[in-house]
Amino acid sequence: MKNEAKIDGITVGGQPTAEELASGRFQTIINVRGEAEPGNDTAKILPEGVSYTAVPWTIETVNRDDIARIRAAVDAAEGPILIHCMGATRAATAAAIVSAEKHGTGAAGARKLVADAGFEIAGTPYATFIDTYFSTT
Repeated sequence: MKNEAKIDGITVGGQPTAEELASGRFQTIINVRGEAEPGNDTAKILPEGVSYTAVPWTIETVNRDDIARIRAAVDAAEGPILIHCMGATRAATAAAIVSAEKHGTGAAGARKLVADAGFEIAGTPYATFIDTYFSTT
């Protein structure tokens, strides 16, 4: 899977293929891609028995409710989790925020998790969103 990484036990990655979804590696899939995004066919190729939640957002539209829905899906998950988007940066940002909230490490902790997973977001709208998100909690 493109740009696959782990953040606090959650796999993040780009758009999975049908074969990757059918591999049995994940029991919960959280898709943060918009339905109209080209190549977003996760819901159509999802294997039976896999929990699926769609929380579509872009860096221009993301809000606290989106993160709350992702956190709820993570909290309800049984078994391995995949959060995905097109290239994995949105997914990594979401997973890092959920983890940093859980562990009380705030914006600095979330940014570190994203960086440790191999995503360079310094100076980007993703870093700004993380900072804003935690400054209003």
